[in-house]
Amino acid sequence: MSQSVARPAPGTRLRGFSASVILLLGVLVVPMALVLIFNSYSAPDAAAYVRMAFAQVAGSTIAIVTVAGLVLHRVVRRSAPSEIAWLALIAVVIGSWQLAGMGSAAETLLTRLGISG
Repeated sequence: MSQSVARPAPGTRLRGFSASVILLLGVLVVPMALVLIFNSYSAPDAAAYVRMAFAQVAGSTIAIVTVAGLVLHRVVRRSAPSEIAWLALIAVVIGSWQLAGMGSAAETLLTRLGISG
């Protein structure tokens, strides 16, 4: 009898990228790039405040989707339970941190627009 090589199910590979690279790009690089791109480098007006807040929320959303996608990838790939647990813990920490950042962005936007009292 010949041994068969265990291959991951189709569509479950990360196309050559490691989870740590995807995590770094999705949680740090892309959100920071969005904030820098949509930052106002002169005296901001109301439109600039809205643009900056939406960029921060978009970056936070990308970070949350990235960690949730990595956890889902590990579950579908049937990784070791300890690996799934560590990545799930990282996802909970990053998710709660980013949700707090979204709330802060909304609060800052309202304050800068003079809406909240």
